[in-house]
Amino acid sequence: MTDDMQAIRDDLAYLRALAEDGRGGAERGGAIGLAAGLIFATCSVVQWAGLVGLVGGAITNGTWMVGMLAFFAVLFVVKRRTGPLSGRGRPASVAWMGVGWAIFALFAALAVATWRTQSPLLIYFAPSIILALYGAAWTVAAAVSGKGWVKLTAIGSFVGAVVCAWFIADPVQYLIYAAGLLLLAALPGFIMMRQEARAEA
Repeated sequence: MTDDMQAIRDDLAYLRALAEDGRGGAERGGAIGLAAGLIFATCSVVQWAGLVGLVGGAITNGTWMVGMLAFFAVLFVVKRRTGPLSGRGRPASVAWMGVGWAIFALFAALAVATWRTQSPLLIYFAPSIILALYGAAWTVAAAVSGKGWVKLTAIGSFVGAVVCAWFIADPVQYLIYAAGLLLLAALPGFIMMRQEARAEA
């Protein structure tokens, strides 16, 4: 049992060392998290405003597409600025990349299922699905970094997924989702960028 525990500690120490060795990893991850949180929280608020009749359908219809294009533009700029990550130190980055592809695939699947069933209920699960995936990626990041606040962010993501499901089909769900994106993506991203800046100072 003692050997097993030591092996686990060694593995975590190795992963932490890999993460800390990655050039620009925290800066890149922080900037991307901040951008994703701010952009998609804004989209979510606009979606809520459309559902309650504060803005017209013409505005809400293209909101998420505009948000996606804006996010990809930021992603391109950040990657150009930080350059390629080193071959080492990428466990958390790979986890987030997997989450990104999973979100893309799930949205495509939900769109197809919604079109096939002509029911909007399925797409209402999107906020819960995304927050649950955020929780999975933050769990990896917490194991790699060993930081307590990252673990709390993972737990908050899982809780947020359940809360969004409770309010499914209620317009307030999108306000809750926006708050979740600000607290669980934008704020952690800002913290990571500040920590990276202090480390380089």
